[in-house]
Amino acid sequence: MKIDAKLNLVIPILDDEEKPIAYVHSMPIARETFERYFIVISKAFSAIYGEGLSFVAGPRVAALILRKIAEEIGEWEGIEGVKDGLLGEVRRLSSFIGPASNGWEPIPLEEAVRKGLISSDDLAEVENAIAFFIVASAMHKRNALKATLDGAAKLWGARVTSLNSTEFGAFLKTSTADENTGATAVVSSVPY
Repeated sequence: MKIDAKLNLVIPILDDEEKPIAYVHSMPIARETFERYFIVISKAFSAIYGEGLSFVAGPRVAALILRKIAEEIGEWEGIEGVKDGLLGEVRRLSSFIGPASNGWEPIPLEEAVRKGLISSDDLAEVENAIAFFIVASAMHKRNALKATLDGAAKLWGARVTSLNSTEFGAFLKTSTADENTGATAVVSSVPY
């Protein structure tokens, strides 16, 4: 059972002109994962909101806060540690969606990192945003979660979607114009 199986996060990777060149899609962690790491997740949530970071600055530093807290309580390293356990699971649930010969196709985020398809700066930004998404998804009340995540995502150029990574890649194929068809737009005669 997912914490909220309907809400996935999509973060655009932008070029120098602020246009998307790829996306990272992340799904929420399972309830079992939350139950294993609830102390560090809860402390990170408290730190983000207690320090006044909320959804404005929280997405820029959430992974750093998780690390700091896990190191302080001795749960960063090891197979069950936050580094390989919680954040390893987050990476496993994340896909890199990039241009391919058949349009936009997802690959595991770890594979994109190994292939050098995402810069270290973009990766750090994505990991912090995903960590915030995980913390917020786990801790906010379900009835307020969509509004909270939608508002936060808009501030940092992401989006919350119910589509999985394959569906989102297909959505990009149909919503992205690859070339000019030569057709002209029909202008409405109805005044605004």
